Amino acid sequence: MKKFFSLFLVLVMICAILPSAAASTIYTAKEIKVKHDFQTEGVDDGKGTATYVDVEGGYYISPWKYDVESISLTVTYNGEDYKVKTKDLKLDGLTEVKVSVYELDGKVVTSTESAPDEAKKIAKFKIDLEKWTVIAMPKTGDLEMAVKFQYKDAVPADASNADAYPLDSAAQEQVEAPAGSVLLIQDFKVCKGTTDETKEIRTVLTPDADGVYFASRWDYKLATKEGDAGVGPNIDCKVVYNGSNKKMKGEDIQPDANNCGTMYFFDLDGKLDVAAEVPQGATVLAECTMSLDGAIWFTPKSDKITTELEFNYDASETYDAKKNVDQVKNEKPGAAAEKPAEPAAPKFTDVAADSPYAAAIEWAVGREITLGKTETTFAPADPCTVSHILTFLWRANGRPGAEEGAADRDSAAKWALEKEMVAQDADLAATCTRSMAVTFMWKAAGSPEAKTEKAFTDVAADAEYAAAVAWAVENEITAGTGDGTTFAPGNPCNRGQIVTFLHRAAAET
Repeated sequence: MKKFFSLFLVLVMICAILPSAAASTIYTAKEIKVKHDFQTEGVDDGKGTATYVDVEGGYYISPWKYDVESISLTVTYNGEDYKVKTKDLKLDGLTEVKVSVYELDGKVVTSTESAPDEAKKIAKFKIDLEKWTVIAMPKTGDLEMAVKFQYKDAVPADASNADAYPLDSAAQEQVEAPAGSVLLIQDFKVCKGTTDETKEIRTVLTPDADGVYFASRWDYKLATKEGDAGVGPNIDCKVVYNGSNKKMKGEDIQPDANNCGTMYFFDLDGKLDVAAEVPQGATVLAECTMSLDGAIWFTPKSDKITTELEFNYDASETYDAKKNVDQVKNEKPGAAAEKPAEPAAPKFTDVAADSPYAAAIEWAVGREITLGKTETTFAPADPCTVSHILTFLWRANGRPGAEEGAADRDSAAKWALEKEMVAQDADLAATCTRSMAVTFMWKAAGSPEAKTEKAFTDVAADAEYAAAVAWAVENEITAGTGDGTTFAPGNPCNRGQIVTFLHRAAAET
């Protein structure tokens, strides 16, 4: 006998809707009838009980404590019944099934495919085939919905009826993402300390100025899965187009030098497909780049698709909304974000006038803090070594203790050692990280105590660089990366970033 787990599913209301999408409407069905049918072998007539539930927007419906044989879903629309039975569906290998009821060209259709864009949506059901639970959601008014659980070899005596739970007000806002949008789903599996097995949080992402959607994993351990390309993140990107859908799976992508893989969704002869290359004659619908570290960049090429990005976690702790860092600035690995500086005329061919580093580079070169890699290039994205940053910092501080004939890097290293910025055995050739850069600057400034604290999800309060990060934020030397919730302390600090840090620090003195 299958153990029943109480159903408590947390859904977060859509926090952002694309400009072209209208606000969602919550429809009220007249009622939901929940009927439990008990069938005993050798007995033709089953014994059961019925529950009638007023529905506002939607309901969770779960079975009694008995093993479920099948479920029937019925929608009464304009006086006619439209029914779907799970025993008639092809369910091999599935853990859940979604049933859409919609009207198209005057006909009512029940289907496991999503409703086409031009169809009028009537209702939607989601069935968990492991726990045999149902989410019923009316999409239009003036209809009735019924859910029937059929049990085998069961007698209803002393049964514990746990048949219907209402969706909360936030969940009632939950609808399908409009065409052209991207729906982000965060799924938590086997959360310790909670009675529910899965938490599903949905958010409609918004595109950046270039029409690109970016999503990164939350601050939890990302689940992994084995696929054709090896073990990869358990992330799915699903595109729905003309009633069909295709998935790109993180475990199947072939990683490139940046630990990313790119796939294309396309229409070829009316058929939706996804591949690493676009066949000749196909129409590209979307481009999707996925990082094996757990991030997605999705670029739609058609406004006739709906997309779902699903991140799955093997969470080792109870879900905490504060750890949601789902949508941040669209910057791929190696292009760390800093607060844009005012545009300046470019001196180097690889530094555009509107580059966030342009003013800082002009300032640094003008004060001979650093020079370009060549006469025409600065290489702002190149990483800095510890020696580079100490030399830049030493020059920005007026070249203290400079000796004639001594190399700047040697004088800078001696000064840093005296200021206890580095240890005697420090590896000066090592790549300098963002946390190291602000720590060197903080110590050069006399290790002042910050008056306020800035909480980043990736900077622990007891981290050895926490005080330096707080000081740098307070003095507007950095605001972190992306949406301001992370600092990326372990990321390499590149040439453009370090001169930007120094430029901002100089403006504060």
